[in-house]
Amino acid sequence: MKAIINHQSVNYQVEGESSPPDNRVLLASDIDLTADAAWAAAGYTVADFLPVAEQQLLQAGLAELVREALREVGQPVADDFPVSCYHELIGDDTDQHLAVINITKQYTQDQLPVPVALLEARVGALCGRPVQSLNPYDSARVFHLRIVRPGRSDNNPLHRDVWLPNYANCINIYVPVAGSTPNSSLTLIPGSHWWPENQTERTLRGACYNGAAYNVPGVKGAAEVLQLIRPNPADKEVLLFSPYLLHGGAVNLNPDATRISLEMRFWPA
Repeated sequence: MKAIINHQSVNYQVEGESSPPDNRVLLASDIDLTADAAWAAAGYTVADFLPVAEQQLLQAGLAELVREALREVGQPVADDFPVSCYHELIGDDTDQHLAVINITKQYTQDQLPVPVALLEARVGALCGRPVQSLNPYDSARVFHLRIVRPGRSDNNPLHRDVWLPNYANCINIYVPVAGSTPNSSLTLIPGSHWWPENQTERTLRGACYNGAAYNVPGVKGAAEVLQLIRPNPADKEVLLFSPYLLHGGAVNLNPDATRISLEMRFWPA
């Protein structure tokens, strides 16, 4: 499947049994946490996030979590190791990379470097309604760190989070930690949260994407070439976006920097 990211052509190899035809608009029967915001039509916004001191504390603490994960898998990194150089340590060692990912894919919120209430308050202000980072489907209070090496297939396929039922009715954040640039930050299709399901073809179950298996279904094709953008929040900013948007497939085109980001979800309070 071909797509365009910021005017640059990319090719995705997505395999798996196709989902049956479906003309529903999923968001039409769910809660749209963007509905009261000025950015509702696009389905995303980039905005200032926490006060400077708290934002720096958050990013520094999250970088330290990555260093701790590296140490846990046998990489004795120094306290000042720049985590954007992650790929220089791990290289193409799939087993060691997956061992790190197994640690960073889910943390409990007591491991956040700042109180979760700060994040909930700011996300709620941006949405125009109270939210909490509590998944009502499984009562989980978690966050995770996404690690995408340059030139490797570490990123998810293009997808909607709500193709996994536990992620309905929420809003997502993407916060840069390291290596997030116009060539590596999260990609999405503005306005696609209101697309009917039959506007794209997707896998019925988890996708096989560039040879790697994922739990989430992935987009296999579309009638027209998909046009993605990288909103690219700065260090002091957050990317807030609907999980009903088509997003992912964020190939890291940095020549020499691993992209690391905080990803977290919020539901109506």
